[in-house]
Amino acid sequence: MAMDFLAPSKPEVKKTSGTTPWKILIVDDDPDVHDVTKIAVNGCSFEGRPFELLHALSVKEAREQLEEHKHVALALVDVVMENDTAGLGLVSWIRNDLGNRFTRVILRTGQPGYAPQADVIMKFDIDGYAEKAELSRTKLITAIVTALRGYKLVMSLESNRRKLETLNEQFSKLVDTNSLGEFSAEVVGFLSELAGRPVHCLVCGLEALPEAGAVGDTSLRVLAATGDFEDKVGVPVDLLKDDGLRNAISRCREEQAYICNGEEGLAMPLITRNGMVGAIYCDLPEAQLVELVGYELLKLFVSNVALGYQKTALLEHIHDLAYVDRVSGLSTYSGFLETFERQLGQDVPLMVVQSDIRRFRVIGDGIGDDKAAAVLKKTGHRLSQTFPDALSIARKEKDEFLILLKGGEGTCVQEVVTRVEEAFQEPISVDDTQITLRLRLGFSPAESSPAEPEQLVRYASIALNDVRQKGHTNHAVFHPMMQEAALERLRLASLLTGGGNKTEFSLHYQPIMRASDESISSFEALMRFHTPAGNQLNTARMIEAAEASGLISEIGAWMFKEAFAEFSHMSGVGEGVHLNVNLSPRQVQTNRIYKDIETAASAANLSLSRLVFEVTEGLFLGNDQTTLSLLTWLRENGAKIVIDDFGTGYSSLSYLRKLPVDGIKIDRSFIMNMDQDADALAVVKSMIAVAKALDLKITAEGVETPAQRKIMQELHCDYLQGYLYSKPLGSKDLQSFIQRSKGSGAAFG
Repeated sequence: MAMDFLAPSKPEVKKTSGTTPWKILIVDDDPDVHDVTKIAVNGCSFEGRPFELLHALSVKEAREQLEEHKHVALALVDVVMENDTAGLGLVSWIRNDLGNRFTRVILRTGQPGYAPQADVIMKFDIDGYAEKAELSRTKLITAIVTALRGYKLVMSLESNRRKLETLNEQFSKLVDTNSLGEFSAEVVGFLSELAGRPVHCLVCGLEALPEAGAVGDTSLRVLAATGDFEDKVGVPVDLLKDDGLRNAISRCREEQAYICNGEEGLAMPLITRNGMVGAIYCDLPEAQLVELVGYELLKLFVSNVALGYQKTALLEHIHDLAYVDRVSGLSTYSGFLETFERQLGQDVPLMVVQSDIRRFRVIGDGIGDDKAAAVLKKTGHRLSQTFPDALSIARKEKDEFLILLKGGEGTCVQEVVTRVEEAFQEPISVDDTQITLRLRLGFSPAESSPAEPEQLVRYASIALNDVRQKGHTNHAVFHPMMQEAALERLRLASLLTGGGNKTEFSLHYQPIMRASDESISSFEALMRFHTPAGNQLNTARMIEAAEASGLISEIGAWMFKEAFAEFSHMSGVGEGVHLNVNLSPRQVQTNRIYKDIETAASAANLSLSRLVFEVTEGLFLGNDQTTLSLLTWLRENGAKIVIDDFGTGYSSLSYLRKLPVDGIKIDRSFIMNMDQDADALAVVKSMIAVAKALDLKITAEGVETPAQRKIMQELHCDYLQGYLYSKPLGSKDLQSFIQRSKGSGAAFG
């Protein structure tokens, strides 16, 4: 064969080892062609990559080679082999059956006149045709290099097309993520997929949308990482020990260039329009990453990530607004209910605990809103530490918290109460202020979970309200009777605020007599509630309703005004006679009570030294400073303080010496039974003995018989009050009692 393969002229080539070779398939039924082609291209390379020759002596062998080797760059195909068109049949098979659109094809023939038609060359995407006799070594290598350039271009276009498809697919995944952590994890995996090999990289950014103002590096944190950087997740950027990494991230954010080279890698900024900042860092040099991915694709990748970063952060921010309480950092009520809904399918009994902070309003008034918010945050943190087993802990509103626990035998109400009490033994520190908190707890039943989470929460709320109303303990478990009582309070409260059916108020007075001579010592002012038709309403329940509805201050102010005015105009009452007025626990907690008392006393021209204020023992629970301050102020202005219904509450006898009080009123339940019950008499004697030792005046309530009067006189009780002397009287009937008690020979019982 006349082939100029061995001509002395040959192009200068560079041999490079260790790189992927260009695979070139020689298809020819003449073995000599294979040998001379091998000699001709020996030592040649293109763009630093050597040639690797594959050989096939038939169409069948060529198919086997092409099926085995997936990345054949060029096929040198003899047209005439088994038949006159065997080579063209192979090319048709490559393009149509094998679906290979990338391998470049150069047709060769040793028989003139077998050149393919132009339409065949175009149809099968053939790169060239030449007679073997025309191919010198230089022309052959030139044809091969030209074909390899075409293969490289086609493969580059195909690679970019696939990467664009991947980019679109992955961007859809990124858009579907709802948390920055999940988003960032997708990004680092995506970069390795684009590069076609594992890449050590990290994504750093903000964990939430920035507030107004600049965002510093201290706000940036590693959100996700792969490879050598995996241990950096969660670390603030300014604490990263790698100076090159840290500086590259800082510089790329400042310059906002798509690529900022560091000492050992590069950083790419995430630039958003809403103030979010961030960066992607990988440990590859720029040239290598661009070669793996492509510069334009890399830019598109970073732009897409920045958009996804902004969108995901916005969604997470919206989620946080709905489900994360900004004051305490706990869940919101909505988040609590969502968690509750998820737990319902577990078929596990659930318990809800609702709590609030006793006298939090007073705490807030004393330390200000900012510090009060800090107290709420620290309270939430302490609850989280106390209940690591909680399914959810949320701040419902103001100072109210919700705790969702698994119920059943493993959850005991008393155990929860104990855990809370122990957790808050240590004061909470806010700057230089130490605050000891006391929490009240309301429990919902945990025997079974209701269909609606709100129902169980409502039960816990009703139980907590019961604790607030009664004030005898720091916790309560829901009982259906509580709900009935709450509905009744609501009904009665509506009577207090109704239009034409609005409840009317009046005052009655019950005399308190000196035990020594049965002269009038004082009158206790008592509220009476009745409908416009004159029907009497239960006083205790109306007071409860007034406290629950927040109307107690208005009613109390009315009572001060009316009682002080009527008392100051009572005829036949000397300066030594006092007026007793009851104070409600809720009323005492309001700031306006000082002004209400002063205004009413001033209008009636009545000195506070003629007033006795009665309070219940429950008022002193928790050693509330607001209560103590009011009572101290009253005493300093001449008024007296006595503890009403003494013996039914929780103040021990020894505790009396610490309280700003002047006397006690022994509850009627002890007086009415003492002449028949030795134990009741013993308790009364003990009360009187301690009170006398503390120099406190003693009033016996509920004295109804001469025998009871006699016992109390013998025990040196100071004052007697009860039906033996008089029931509570309206102002007109009271005047008759005053005149009768002053007359000669007045006798009671």
